[in-house]
Amino acid sequence: MNNSFAIEITLVGMGVVFIALWVIVGVISLMRRLDAKWQSSEAEAEEAAFGKSPTIDYTTLVLLSAAVSTIFLGRARIRSVRRLLPTNHIASPWSVTGRSVLQGSHVISKVTPRS
Repeated sequence: MNNSFAIEITLVGMGVVFIALWVIVGVISLMRRLDAKWQSSEAEAEEAAFGKSPTIDYTTLVLLSAAVSTIFLGRARIRSVRRLLPTNHIASPWSVTGRSVLQGSHVISKVTPRS
């Protein structure tokens, strides 16, 4: 085998490897830029939503009113609705079970409608 042929094959192989590595570096840097843009747009949207007051849509309000009136066997007025935990809060199974046991232990007295 000729010595120049072996050097030529080695150089071609190393060239292919370096070109492939440059392509990988380019793809990774492009993904990093896209991720940075995505995170900044997400942060801007979160800041814009943070200033708004929380609202409740009409369908949810009707469903809550129906649930309350079913419990109390009559008409009831919902004065306010608020979230107990923040939206990004991750509840543990222990706290969820404890909360459901505690809320299930309360006895709601049924109010008879006035005539």
